[in-house]
Amino acid sequence: MYSKYFEYITDKVAAAKREADILAAQLNHHGLAGQIREIALRNCVVPFLTHSFHCGSGKVIDTAEKISDQLDLVVYQRKTAPPIMFASELGLFPIECVKYVFEVKSTLNASEVKDAIKKFQSLHELRSYPRMVSGETVYGENPITVLFAFSSDISGSEIERYLKYDSGEIPQASVICVLGKGYWFWKDGWHGVLIKPEMPPMFEFALFITGLINTLVSEEMSLRAFSPGAYVNVDKVLEEFELKNSMKEDQ
Repeated sequence: MYSKYFEYITDKVAAAKREADILAAQLNHHGLAGQIREIALRNCVVPFLTHSFHCGSGKVIDTAEKISDQLDLVVYQRKTAPPIMFASELGLFPIECVKYVFEVKSTLNASEVKDAIKKFQSLHELRSYPRMVSGETVYGENPITVLFAFSSDISGSEIERYLKYDSGEIPQASVICVLGKGYWFWKDGWHGVLIKPEMPPMFEFALFITGLINTLVSEEMSLRAFSPGAYVNVDKVLEEFELKNSMKEDQ
């Protein structure tokens, strides 16, 4: 017998997948079908976000004015730094306020794996605002990167395929979840579960949501202070203003 939480999680993602499959099958448009599945996943993630966290989409930025590629889903909070929202769910998100980013794929194939790796690489080039610890400059952790797919084009191991394209010491994706195939996460090595026929449907998604809830609750209890005025960068404006004035005085 499964818990009420378990049944709620697995029923929700199963229903979202069925609905997305039906809608996407009637559309001869890859981009629109992808957006339908992004919305379906968002609807499955939002109910499990803790108090401070919200879900949107867009790009991640840092105080050095670097910017990531467009990301399908972003789980963020407003306690640390406010995002710049262009619409209710579309915006630019300071890296300090982002905990998860998702790349959502309808059917995972080799091209989609490489595309996700490229987008996660653009995120890992960003740095959270530094602080001094025992005389050393320390940056905060980067967001958790999730490669999520509603289906796959292979019958073999997803983690083995992923490693063909990302063999770095630290992988670009922190989490891989493919419905019907399995769930894996990186923590000093890959750990996870390969789905077997005797397992309950959508067990892999229940594993993923368990990790997400545990992570967000832990984050709520340990959010560190940050001065988001660094993004406005008024000091740089003043410096440029004073430099221009000094140049005029010298002329």
